[in-house]
Amino acid sequence: MCARPAHAEAAPAVHLGTVQFGTLQWVVDVIRRRGLDAARGFAVSAQPLANTDAGRIAMVSGQADIVVLDWMFVAVQRAAGSNLCFAPFSSATGGIMARADGPIQSLADLKDRRLGVAGGPADKSWLLVQAAARAHDRVDLARAASVVYGAPPLLGAKLQQGELDAVLTFWNFAARLEADGFRQVVSVSDCAVALGLPPRLDLVGFVFREDWARSNPALIGGFLSAAEQAERMLATSDEEWNAIRPLMNAPAEALFARLRTRFVAGIAPPGEKMDAATARLFAILKETGGTRATGGLENLPSGIFWRAPNGTG
Repeated sequence: MCARPAHAEAAPAVHLGTVQFGTLQWVVDVIRRRGLDAARGFAVSAQPLANTDAGRIAMVSGQADIVVLDWMFVAVQRAAGSNLCFAPFSSATGGIMARADGPIQSLADLKDRRLGVAGGPADKSWLLVQAAARAHDRVDLARAASVVYGAPPLLGAKLQQGELDAVLTFWNFAARLEADGFRQVVSVSDCAVALGLPPRLDLVGFVFREDWARSNPALIGGFLSAAEQAERMLATSDEEWNAIRPLMNAPAEALFARLRTRFVAGIAPPGEKMDAATARLFAILKETGGTRATGGLENLPSGIFWRAPNGTG
């Protein structure tokens, strides 16, 4: 009779690059605690990253199997000859934040105001806001407003101190401002709809090498399935949110609630297809910001979005 091995063979690992306080950490925590990876025959391994730039380096250098990045990075890399792919993760978007009792009620009201913009001149959210203002209010915000670019925490502080009249910021920083009593004037999603785009734009997603995914279909399929189940659990479970709260840097109840609401609103539905919307978005970004906004690309390369071997995903 054969002896039973002392230890079962270790499950293959999926190496994720995760930014501290990033929402991928929340999903990974649910996957681990609930054994969603083990149930699918893999073990999730999280590697800490300092910031998004470190995530790009980790992906290009092969230090991580999967990171969360935006689809434009994938487009630029594929155009340069890499074989990166993108699977939707979140459509959570930020918006224009202002004082709750202030006079700013629309994009048109930003004329002659001090506007802080997170992410820089080529940020996709800023370009969508500019395009919407031009199309519907005949206002060129880049010229009509006094625009200041900066990091989200700094811009939020300047808004609170009264040094700025409004701030265009990312969703998690918008949640923090809402928790402090500020109001969202217009969301980036509102601007997208005004431009004929769907309200959901999955600007960030899981990025991985296509050759790795094709060689490891059970790993990529298992991970995407586990992430989807973890998000479904977060969409409905108070218990899961209480468990991940230590990862959220949200001691105040109001902030905790706003982060939860915005995250759940951005969860990508299963099997979401982005191709047509992305082509339209690419055209708007290029028209508004030129090739600087598209990473130097004149056209989108093919193969950006992951399609599993069975044609799904």
